[in-house]
Amino acid sequence: MKKKILLSLIVIRIAFSVQAQQPVITNKYFSIGSYGRAGIARGDNIQYPRSLNLNGMGSIGGRMEENDYFELATALHFAPVGRTSDTTKINVQARFALYTTQGQIIGNVTSNSYGGITVALPELFAEARNIMGGPWSAWVGARFFRGEDIHIIDHFYFDDHSAQGFGVQYKNTQFSIVFPGAVDTTSSVPPYFYVNIINGTPVLGLRNRAVYVLEHIMPVDEGYIKFMAEYQRLASATLDDTVTSANYPSDYGYVLGLKYKRQMATPLTGSFFDASIRYGSGIANGGDGGGSKTFLTYGGPNLSTQDFRDAWSIAITGSVLLNISSHYAVNAYGLFTKSRGASDSLNMTFDYNDRPLFNRKTDFAIGARGTWYIKDWLHLLHELNFASRKDGTQDPAQMVKFSIAPTMVPNGKRDVWSRPHFRLVYSVAHYDRFAADNLYSPYLAQTGSKRWGHYFGIKTEWWLW
Repeated sequence: MKKKILLSLIVIRIAFSVQAQQPVITNKYFSIGSYGRAGIARGDNIQYPRSLNLNGMGSIGGRMEENDYFELATALHFAPVGRTSDTTKINVQARFALYTTQGQIIGNVTSNSYGGITVALPELFAEARNIMGGPWSAWVGARFFRGEDIHIIDHFYFDDHSAQGFGVQYKNTQFSIVFPGAVDTTSSVPPYFYVNIINGTPVLGLRNRAVYVLEHIMPVDEGYIKFMAEYQRLASATLDDTVTSANYPSDYGYVLGLKYKRQMATPLTGSFFDASIRYGSGIANGGDGGGSKTFLTYGGPNLSTQDFRDAWSIAITGSVLLNISSHYAVNAYGLFTKSRGASDSLNMTFDYNDRPLFNRKTDFAIGARGTWYIKDWLHLLHELNFASRKDGTQDPAQMVKFSIAPTMVPNGKRDVWSRPHFRLVYSVAHYDRFAADNLYSPYLAQTGSKRWGHYFGIKTEWWLW
């Protein structure tokens, strides 16, 4: 009995000791940020109507109909020890994202409800800037590794390398390596996966694609020029670890790009002009679905040589923001992308798994959004877009869309970047005959063949960083 009592006292003492050793959180070096949008919408008596934009173009053509989306970013900040004058900035950041491809994600829903809820962790990384007050910086982890976007079409057009990796920077020159692995076996290109037969059981394994990125920014009067080069390599799958049917050889590709941005003098500050051109070859010819990531290879392989050596893509963009006066601002863009896979076909071809896909495409879009500052708190957004998508040798699908959105801006700032917004949105789109007959839009796929599409919604958008 005494032994049991003694043993109980020892266990209780250990428990209290462990509890006493748990850290008490006193950290004050913490910040939080967020981006999000939410709202309700109707279109032709359909709740949650889909985007009016053309297939394969994402938000290119206007983003007024984007679905609900939420990001929450948290960051820890570390200060150099004993060096109060040191300019070193040390951060650890994590970003959480929630979205769905259909239906709603907020309100009376669960992850098993209509549409489901996707939860992602697109960022988890540590970085140190200006180490020891010098010109060196470094980061490691997964991050939104990208520059500026064309905001009104949500398009990160030039240097989106978002993936897991690391990088070092010296002054205006940065070298990074990212590893954009994927195990999506429904994807058409290329075979990121192989069938691993270790232990005799077929399971998915990654073929490691490495993307080496070199970037340099050269300051010029009122702006900068950015040079970018990438080299990508897809590892070989050998007979030692794969079945013969999936034993594809290694492959590679490269990217060269040039971007120019210049600030412009206008009555209100913040006006700019930018332009970019980018060429990708081999497996680095990616950029589709409204995105621009070069490692998402486009088109089909050469099935004779089992590689993408003859694939290529060119992307050209331009955008301008003019803060004309305290009453009006305009943001305009133009975009052209032409891509081809490695197959000889100019139309349909097959991927490694005998699935048909287009081997050539041309995207073209142009548009502008005006912001009329009626009052400090009341802005009128109005937007006109034209988009064209030509897949293979078929006729181009084309859309013209006009949107108007009376917007309440409660912080009362006359600025196109001021948020939050409370918008009353109406969009109307007109499709050419080919787009209408072939349901070449998520909206048309939902409603059926028609030349006109309508969207009405009440939306909010915010960001705080």
